[in-house]
Amino acid sequence: MKKSIYIGFMALIFGTLISCSDDYIIGGEINETNKVDLSTFDLLSRMEETAVVATLFEKAGLKEVVNGDVTVVAPNVWSVNRYLRRRYNQELRVNPYAPAVTIDDISSEELKQMGMYILPGKIWRETIPEEGIQLKAYDGTEVFMSVDKTNIDPGTAWDGSGTPGWGYQYSNFMEEVPYLVHIHFKRGRSWEWTDQERTSLSNYYDNPECDHVYRMYVSDILTNNGVVHVLYEGDYNYTDHYYYHSLFFFGTRQDDLL
Repeated sequence: MKKSIYIGFMALIFGTLISCSDDYIIGGEINETNKVDLSTFDLLSRMEETAVVATLFEKAGLKEVVNGDVTVVAPNVWSVNRYLRRRYNQELRVNPYAPAVTIDDISSEELKQMGMYILPGKIWRETIPEEGIQLKAYDGTEVFMSVDKTNIDPGTAWDGSGTPGWGYQYSNFMEEVPYLVHIHFKRGRSWEWTDQERTSLSNYYDNPECDHVYRMYVSDILTNNGVVHVLYEGDYNYTDHYYYHSLFFFGTRQDDLL
């Protein structure tokens, strides 16, 4: 039996229907396999969640790199929007008449950081060892990829004592608890392997030394040249959440609002 690719809240809708089938969900659509007859760049360009990210890879001069034998752990449109909102709010504090910030305002120097989302080789659930794998991204960023059995979504309701509400667990919607791909970005001089280590830092997730760990919004898409994963999505209503990625880790939660 194939393991389905679970995509955020879409898993709650389709999980019970396809968990024992040979179908996969890619970009919200059912696909017979986890393979697509497209290059990595073309796939990113065609998915609504990542079209702007493809544009940023191209602006960074990384299109050919993306279409090599690589794995792309892509941010998404919400990651980009969060970056733009944070940067705009910073500028508004200095100049209340500042023009809106767009992707055209991202400097070529800053775009070099798009390399943090490109990993060597084809890294997906069939090639990630049980103990996980440590890698160095195209720009030198150190990352750790793993596949973990996860019974809750990070945005689910909690019972007030640190335990996720029982009714929100994946096992209530699926025939089996999914294994989800995670990525751990090392951001400082040392790894913080546990949530306790990360939250022990001052301002923890807003601290530039603090590692960030994400599960995928979509994972394990095999393209004609490589593999694509997409980082977990967020939206404007959850700006106080730690779970949602801001492009390049830009700004802090205070920058989500003026």
